[in-house]
Amino acid sequence: MRMNNKLDTDNVRVDPMGRFVVIRINAKLYKQHIIMRAADDLIHAQKNYDVIIDGNPESEIKAKFIPKTKDATKDDLLKVAYKFNTLLVSCCGKG
Repeated sequence: MRMNNKLDTDNVRVDPMGRFVVIRINAKLYKQHIIMRAADDLIHAQKNYDVIIDGNPESEIKAKFIPKTKDATKDDLLKVAYKFNTLLVSCCGKG
């Protein structure tokens, strides 16, 4: 069976103008302190992004990453989203 290499981006929205990427996070799976830790780890690793965390801690939290430079591409923003999702899972194991 051949697998499709396309990644699921249902929880990721990239601004068409390349101004930001928003990741929707299920707050029932990831608690607020885990989300904050993953966001903090990412902005320390990717110093050229700012982050805004918003939403309802009972249902859904959104992490919005905004590049500090104007030359970010859609691929750059998707890489940041994928890196954040990876950090989120990694931080979840740390408690």
